[in-house]
Amino acid sequence: MPISVDVLTKFVGQKIKDVYGRDVGSIIHVYTEIDGTITGIEISYGNSFVTVSPESVKMDGDNIVLLPEWKTEAIKILGYMEKIRRRQKALEELYSKQEIPKSMYDDMKRKLDSELLKLREEHAKLKSKLKNRLNEIEDQLAQIDKATISLKMSYISGELPETSYKNSMEILRQSKESYTLERDDIKKILDKLDGLDKEGIDIKPSPSLTTQQEQPNKSDGNKSEVPLPIPVRVINTL
Repeated sequence: MPISVDVLTKFVGQKIKDVYGRDVGSIIHVYTEIDGTITGIEISYGNSFVTVSPESVKMDGDNIVLLPEWKTEAIKILGYMEKIRRRQKALEELYSKQEIPKSMYDDMKRKLDSELLKLREEHAKLKSKLKNRLNEIEDQLAQIDKATISLKMSYISGELPETSYKNSMEILRQSKESYTLERDDIKKILDKLDGLDKEGIDIKPSPSLTTQQEQPNKSDGNKSEVPLPIPVRVINTL
């Protein structure tokens, strides 16, 4: 459920974390229409500012957390793909039960196919973006492991006081935990996207609704033909 403008404005001027527990900046402003519809949220990232969509934030208990751009996009695409799949199944069911005329079926099928084609392109771009982000996270985790080993060596050798060592180790621990959570999250979403690829959501041609009498009387080698009557020879015994 979207966060209302009244709730969101209470957090203006406060710091905000991402869904993995990392500090990302502060909420500066909430852009709205006259009717109260939220059109964007201004977030400060250090000395830079960016406007994110309302779908990029969610409530986590009493706090607001920020979703990374890739996660917001993934939720939207997965939701659309699931909706198209449900509509495809419903359309096929109606058609197979002869509850929808063929002309309407064809029209709705074309529209679903068109939407699916657009979504497939976004789907491919998202997978590429997720894989790139996954590589960046693996690099960061490797860097954290390297810093951790070096920090331990400095502490054991007596080059670093205990307080500084503990503070730095806690920062590294939290960072590794956050990156690990994000990495696992990306892998789960990639698995879902791959699952949709394997399952396939293209509309399959429905069986023809024409009756047997309307079908052309052609033999294709697979149909069983009615055997012709065997001529009977009558023998005159008289």
